[in-house]
Formats: sequence, C-alpha cells, structure tokens
Amino acid sequence: MKKVLLMVLVLVTTSMVAQAQFALGLKAGVSSSKVDINDLKGSYTQIQEKDAITGYHVGAFTRLKIAGLLFQPEAILSSSGGKVEVTDTGSGTEVQTTEKFKFSRLDVPLLVGFSILNVARIQAGPVASVLMEGKFADQDLKNSLNKADWGYQAGIGFDFGNLTTDLRYENIKRDYTQGNNSFGIGNQQVILSVGFKIIGK
Repeated sequence: MKKVLLMVLVLVTTSMVAQAQFALGLKAGVSSSKVDINDLKGSYTQIQEKDAITGYHVGAFTRLKIAGLLFQPEAILSSSGGKVEVTDTGSGTEVQTTEKFKFSRLDVPLLVGFSILNVARIQAGPVASVLMEGKFADQDLKNSLNKADWGYQAGIGFDFGNLTTDLRYENIKRDYTQGNNSFGIGNQQVILSVGFKIIGK
C-alpha cells in the first residue's frame, strides 16, 4: 500500500513539474509614496504626515506557475519617501516647516498568488527591504535606521503576451534611533510597474 501511495505521489509531482511554467523578466515603474511617523520620543517636536512624493523602481522578476498557482520572487532597486510637517516650539514660538524623507532601497518581494484565465493575477506576500540610503531634509539617516526590515505587498497584475503590468500596495516600517530620540517610520507606496518577460511566457 505504501509503495502504491508513493508511486501515485511521484506521478502527481512529476506531472505538476512537467506542466510548470517558468518566466524571467525585467520591470520598472513609478510609485506614489508617503510616510507616517509614530511613537515619537525624545526631544523631537511634532512630526505629521503631509504629502506623497513620486518614487521610481527598476529590477528583475522570476515567476513559477504550477496548476494556476504562482510564486514570484523579485529584486527591485527603489526610491521612496514622503513629505512631513514638522512643528518646532524650541524658540518659544510655534514654527511649522515641510521636510522630505527620501529612501533608496533594495527590496525583495516574495509573492504568492494565482492566475485567472492566464491573463489576470492576484498576488501578495512579504518584502525583505535593505536600506541603501536614507535622508531627512539635509540629514543623513543611514546610520540611524534599521539596515534591514520586513514589509508586505498585495495587488493585481495583467499579462498580455510577454508584457506584464502590476498595481500593488506596499507597507514597510523602519525604526529611527539616535541618542535618546526615536520614532517609527511607516513607508507606504502605491506601485505601478510595467515589465517584459525575456524568458518564458
């Protein structure tokens, strides 16, 4: 009985692998990116979310499709950030200024999803994010932020031959710490990408 079950398992696995589709491609796009500051501690005054900024990204993706299920790891170089309103009362009067956070990152989304009629896709998964550069106004934040963090992405995509498009939401959180000052930075993006499969379909 065990041999029969093992044989059936091998046959099913072999059949699934034989039907698996692999693709490799390049992608690029733009995003609307903003930041949310929370858990403000230390001598900093109030910092509030203000406007979004435009970000950019470029990278590569692979996609493995088995029986309608998709696994899609990516490697993406991206820029993101957002504008905030800083309230300073240190001089005895309230002064408000608008400053900008800017991040350069290497993101590695690990997405899982499914295909609908071989045209549409629904995908979601974790994102490993490595900080390459971080700035707030003229201040270099690289040594004050976590070098690596996790976030998530979720969205939809469409395929037309070798052309692929994606619309996703992303959220990655980082912690800023310098001396007695600290706060959390939530970096959210709405991401629009266009890609081209150079291998596979």
